[in-house]
Amino acid sequence: MMTIHELANFSGISVRALHYYDQIDLLKPCCVEFNGYRKYNEDSLRRLQQILFYKEMDLPLKEIKKIMNQPGFDQKTAIRDQKDLLTAKRNRLNKMIEQMEQILEGSNSMDFSIFEHNELKEVFKNRMSQLDDDYQQALINRFGSLDACIENMMKNEDQIKDTATQYYGSFDNYIESLKQEPISKEGMGNLQLKLDDIVKQIVAYIGEEVSKPEIQKLVEEWKKTAHILFQMNDISELFRQLYHGYMESEVIIKAMDDIYGEGSTIFLGRAMEYNDLHS
Repeated sequence: MMTIHELANFSGISVRALHYYDQIDLLKPCCVEFNGYRKYNEDSLRRLQQILFYKEMDLPLKEIKKIMNQPGFDQKTAIRDQKDLLTAKRNRLNKMIEQMEQILEGSNSMDFSIFEHNELKEVFKNRMSQLDDDYQQALINRFGSLDACIENMMKNEDQIKDTATQYYGSFDNYIESLKQEPISKEGMGNLQLKLDDIVKQIVAYIGEEVSKPEIQKLVEEWKKTAHILFQMNDISELFRQLYHGYMESEVIIKAMDDIYGEGSTIFLGRAMEYNDLHS
């Protein structure tokens, strides 16, 4: 057990800052003795370390508190995600330093790719690692490997960035949102599987009117599930983009028809369009 002064000396964090962390419910002492002395244990040290990791990522204390106080917070998962993102950042910095050294040595090299941020790919990779084994295997069976699946997702990078900017104000804000609100491994896989199951149930009605209450109830369930999975406050515009793609994009139609059956993609799009126009 440590007093607040001992913790301050050990960690390099000021007593004043530790008092503030206690005040905002970010780092509470494990107990307060009758004389008012705050005491901290090993769990307190681990939590403080996690807080400092997040501060190194330039997250404000308000966001750190939101992340760490959520019911499903898992320290090991958080550290793994932080490590991957910081490693990507370190790799970019190393490449920049290497090019600077080449320029100082007289090289005329102009590699502008070093200024491209690959956080989106890193976030996708992190999210893939959180999927349950069955869903990971399903993706491997379809794409050949998880890396191939990520590369396939990255083909839509421009569209993702446009949508992210529209809903989050900037692409950087979107990336920070994904970092800050991770879905648990079990939850991520279950949500993906649930969406897949809902789509199968919808397309089982092919040949019937998309206005059928049973179909529209399933579309509403799809929207609720997607809202949680995509972590957007409002998915209405994304919903519209998706159903237009389902009805108009030959690439999307072919890819999804291969999975759900011929005609399923356009039928799904029409069902979603009806929901949008009549809700």
